[in-house]
Amino acid sequence: MSYERLYKYYDRFVGVCYDDLSSLISSVLGAFDISGRVLDIACGTGELTKRLCDLKFDMVGLDLSDKMLMKAREKCCAEFVKGDMTDFSFDEKFSAAVCTLDAVNHLDSVDSVESFIRCTSDALKSGGVFIFDINSPYKHKEILADNTFVYEDDDAYLVWKNEYDGDKGRVEIFLDIFERSGELYERSHESFFEYDYTPEQIIDMLNESGLEVISISGGFGMEDIDEHTERYFIIARKAE
Repeated sequence: MSYERLYKYYDRFVGVCYDDLSSLISSVLGAFDISGRVLDIACGTGELTKRLCDLKFDMVGLDLSDKMLMKAREKCCAEFVKGDMTDFSFDEKFSAAVCTLDAVNHLDSVDSVESFIRCTSDALKSGGVFIFDINSPYKHKEILADNTFVYEDDDAYLVWKNEYDGDKGRVEIFLDIFERSGELYERSHESFFEYDYTPEQIIDMLNESGLEVISISGGFGMEDIDEHTERYFIIARKAE
């Protein structure tokens, strides 16, 4: 998806503490003594990329949206590249890769996820670390479900509506964005799907691409996994 309108408000409405997320990822990279270049896949507006740059990591951001990349380039001097997360390659090899904020759930088939993981593995050095997250089927079915959420800011507000389809294992997300224009609001609309994937599926795909799972935890790496886990935080490593 291209985020034709949402890109301007993404950082305000995404609801994530980037300080905590960047600190967590920095700790994981530090634990593996990562000192080389790090690839941020589906980097969006580059907010996480910037935070990791500030923590002295040598970052490269990859995203398919021109408008997201435009915002990213305004934030920091990292290298930003336009590319598809299911079909990318680099001449160089990276010491680590990250992919956060359920970007993987936007991929519409197991084949697409396999391609994404394979491209990531190919981009990593031997011993390279891969850190990513996915929303759980439980979150799609029980939290997003058929609910509607409203987020408001000074000059815009967002109406977020969800429709879950258990037969197809996906939730359709409808975004209505109202931007203030003088005394009136201008409305725009975007929609997209998030797809269900289980940890077992992800583990099999990682193993098939030469990546060993180091850990899977809940939330952003701070919780045990149970039937109510909303987000899986996964750390894997490429074989030496």
